[in-house]
Amino acid sequence: MSRSTRKYCAQFPCSNYAEHGSAYCKEHRPARAPKETDPFYLSPAWRKFRNWYVSIHPFCEQCEKQGLLVPVDVVDHIVELKDGGASLSESNAMSLCNRCHGLKTAKEKARRKNHQ
Repeated sequence: MSRSTRKYCAQFPCSNYAEHGSAYCKEHRPARAPKETDPFYLSPAWRKFRNWYVSIHPFCEQCEKQGLLVPVDVVDHIVELKDGGASLSESNAMSLCNRCHGLKTAKEKARRKNHQ
């Protein structure tokens, strides 16, 4: 088993060790930029659609394919709105858990980055 060398926090003159995968300790770690939410997702139409969709699909649809029953956290657009997907269409919606949503979002970001 190899041991990686611990590094000190990049904030001079801090003598704490940096967190794994970061240049800073907990105390000096820069704050994340706040996520901007599309106003559509705050609309009454979306909230009504989301509640209706969750009542029909209460479990993560990706996990269900693997035989797991994981409660839904997010109703996701299969084709994102910025890619021309329908906003309130059952055929363009999917119930996902946070894990599956994160994986799908990462794939979409990578796809977009590679096509630029």
